Amino acid sequence: MNVQTITIDGQPVPLDDVIWLERRPCGCVVSGVVAVVADERTLATAEDAARHIHDNDGERRRAAERGLTFEPVTGLRYRTEFAGRWRCDLHARPASA
Repeated sequence: MNVQTITIDGQPVPLDDVIWLERRPCGCVVSGVVAVVADERTLATAEDAARHIHDNDGERRRAAERGLTFEPVTGLRYRTEFAGRWRCDLHARPASA
């Protein structure tokens, strides 16, 4: 079986363990999508993820103008760092007392 990989933090990561996060310049996560869904899609690049999330060239252009970018993260990093916490430190709400 030919498993495709991409490099994250200098290490090869199988695409089926990659999540693409769309982020604002401040670091807030806007959207996320898994890179591989069997028999449906494979998103191997940030451009692939942008085309999947944004339906047309106009949407992709407006997202780029707002400074939105796509970043690949491993499933482990997503679960430990981002799951349930999509807002950056600047925009995170303080915990209720």
